[in-house]
Amino acid sequence: MRYLIQTWGCQMNTHDSEKLAGILEALGHRSADDIRSADLLLLNTCSIREKAEEKVFSHLGSLRPLKDLRPDLIIGLCGCVAQQKGEEVFRRSKLVDFVLGPRAIASLPSILEEVRSRRSRPMDREKRDDSIRYDALRAQRGPGPRAFITVMEGCNKTCTYCIVPTTRGREVSKPAEIVLREAVALSRAGYREVELLGQNVNAYRDGAIHLDGLLRRLQEVDGIRRLRFTTSHPTHLSEEIILAMRECPSVCNALHLPAQSGSDSVLERMRRGYTRRRYLDRIERLRRAVPDIGLSTDIIVGYPGETRSEFDDTLLLLRQVEFDQVYSFVYSPRPGTDAVLEGDAVKREEKECRLHELQSLQQEIQRRRNQALVGSMVEVLVDGFSRMGGSILKGRTTSNRVVNFPGTASRMGQFGSVQVKAAGPNSLEGRWIEAPRS
Repeated sequence: MRYLIQTWGCQMNTHDSEKLAGILEALGHRSADDIRSADLLLLNTCSIREKAEEKVFSHLGSLRPLKDLRPDLIIGLCGCVAQQKGEEVFRRSKLVDFVLGPRAIASLPSILEEVRSRRSRPMDREKRDDSIRYDALRAQRGPGPRAFITVMEGCNKTCTYCIVPTTRGREVSKPAEIVLREAVALSRAGYREVELLGQNVNAYRDGAIHLDGLLRRLQEVDGIRRLRFTTSHPTHLSEEIILAMRECPSVCNALHLPAQSGSDSVLERMRRGYTRRRYLDRIERLRRAVPDIGLSTDIIVGYPGETRSEFDDTLLLLRQVEFDQVYSFVYSPRPGTDAVLEGDAVKREEKECRLHELQSLQQEIQRRRNQALVGSMVEVLVDGFSRMGGSILKGRTTSNRVVNFPGTASRMGQFGSVQVKAAGPNSLEGRWIEAPRS
């Protein structure tokens, strides 16, 4: 069969799609150029917010003409929406042939066989360790010099707004020796940057080895020039992890540390497990250890009962920290989470106004911080063509800033220095200066 995988959501979903593609390739199937030539369509979905979930069902509706034209087209719903909705998927869409949860991907071959032989509508939502046990070397990775390794799955937290523990299950970590073996193989295959993935990656543990120990071991893998890890929970950002970030040259000076709110009362209602002061303390410790660290965060605007004063506390947090990037969203009620029981006292219009205010402030901060880099030299790893089009390449700095510059495809996957000539709030523009480094 010819297959096509469409992916929504985070890096974890992106890598899960690579694993699904690896399973299909091992079965002898090959990727399709477009949806019209596909015999199998997998929708790997995200349910972290209501809007993301509804996009999936809207997309399914748009597939009706294609399914009518080609009734033998197999459509599978995978990922977090599949895990969350289960049988409801079949009730909402007659187009879906099977449902597969994110921790049950190993059953894809048997499910396909069942669909093709009996035309039944199977479902597997068991929370096994398939995504952790899966041999990452079999993943069908996309082009470029960067690769993901899933080192842990699931989350043991009970944040009131979050559906991840429901869709991804309890925490389980991949053995360190397997992670190391995969990193060595990725290096030999030409990858130069590895990002360790986990819903709560700071909680990684394999016996006596915690995340800091894993980073130190990966630091010794020849050929891997850059190491990143995401997503981090502030509670588990230990002194040992911060020390490893300072002492290991390969560990990038970048961290995504979701704050969610700058208000102590909102953080308490969210059950985040830390206060504003404790979060700021972590930021201060990070910046003392890694002065040029690039920081990003997540912010939820309009959490149930959020007052104007509580929202102002979040704006103040942005001014105090001056993040390099903020992913901000209005609160989205998710079925089965405790926040739904609190009600949603903040009107939609007010949420949107607050979101706009927050994003405007953050754009000002990012523009100012990026403009301070004009004239400087930055090292980039070239990982693709820019959205600007033409012969403009893009690369990332160790602090995770995007840099656009003229160049040719021959520089893909190479390290080099770029002189920053201009800066906007979301990216830098520059000129390639230094000859590529291997």
